[in-house]
Amino acid sequence: MVDAEGPITGPVCRVATAVSALLMCLTTWTALLAAPPEARSGSEHTRLLEEGRYLAGIGVCEACHTPPDVPAQKPSAGDRAALDRERRFRTEPDWFKYLDPTGGNRMAGGVPFILRFSSDSSGVVYSRNITSDAETGLGSWTDDEIIEVIRSGKRKDGTSLFLFPPHSFFKNLTREDCEALVVYLRSLPAKRNLIPARSLPFPTQPASDVTKRKTAPRGRSLDRALYLTSALVGCRECHSHTEAGTVMEFTGGDASDPFLGVFRLGPDLPLRPDEKGFSTFPYPGYALLYAPNLTRLGLGGDESHVPLRHIVRAMRQGIGFDNDEYGRPELLHHVMLWQFYATMRDEDAYSIAEYLKTLRYVPHDVEPSLVLFGEDWKAAFEHVFHEAPSVNDKAIFGKVDSP
Repeated sequence: MVDAEGPITGPVCRVATAVSALLMCLTTWTALLAAPPEARSGSEHTRLLEEGRYLAGIGVCEACHTPPDVPAQKPSAGDRAALDRERRFRTEPDWFKYLDPTGGNRMAGGVPFILRFSSDSSGVVYSRNITSDAETGLGSWTDDEIIEVIRSGKRKDGTSLFLFPPHSFFKNLTREDCEALVVYLRSLPAKRNLIPARSLPFPTQPASDVTKRKTAPRGRSLDRALYLTSALVGCRECHSHTEAGTVMEFTGGDASDPFLGVFRLGPDLPLRPDEKGFSTFPYPGYALLYAPNLTRLGLGGDESHVPLRHIVRAMRQGIGFDNDEYGRPELLHHVMLWQFYATMRDEDAYSIAEYLKTLRYVPHDVEPSLVLFGEDWKAAFEHVFHEAPSVNDKAIFGKVDSP
């Protein structure tokens, strides 16, 4: 979401007369000032564009900002083909299939996030349109305004986004990486998509401790891994839980924490901004998935023997460390975002794998990691939130009691 404007320098020319020199300078300056940032960057623009594309990939931007590939209107009751297609979108665990990454809705936003804070407090926010559309996207924003909203959540009108993972750790992105992201986002085709207004029971605040670092560590190193996992790649986001207000980093999910490290699966995933549902990932029946404890790969852990190449394979291909009853490697659940991490460079993937090996083992496991509830959404709700659904809960998740 960022775009960097470099210094503009006029040409140094020898001309026969002062008049012709003035005309040449004025013409050059006018052309440069009118040109878009990418036209002023030359080879540097190309470098930033490719780096921004890469960072947006491993940062999994499309998972939130690209809506499902469905029509704006729900299919009619008689359109069996369309209904079956949407049923498969809601029940096929490979949720990557329902995105529209190469179609006209790429990064156009509008994905709803239904937020349950307590039995009587809730809200809904929508991912923003981050295409270059001037009216509904970022087309009218300056580079600095986009960089600001990426890192602090502060919009150009002074209001703030509601920051939750992964956006809450984008404050650690360096200026240079944000500039690359902006150049990439400006390259996306404009898509007009008016995003609904959010609804929250409290005011929002921007991040206040944004990094002042201009450049990120490079190459295969622990510094690079620390940067990626604290600023862009969601290892901490998904593989942690809280205990008494303290985040237990990389120790996996826990049944006591309904927000971090646990994923709600089910067949009622909202596919449009106006739809409601309990699930945040598609699945044939209702289920809860708890993220595994990554410290088991570290010092003293029972998986410390796992070679680096297998950790990298898990990140980039979704292949687990264990074998099934037939001796075949088990596949990871599709909640693991390996489809996006597949593009991760060797130096970055191995940096993260080596970093995980340095973690000190913290005994903590949730068994089973996948808890199945069939068609009983209430049982899944009670398991994750530790209470029966209230009237408000049923309303926000689109559930109505049978008469």
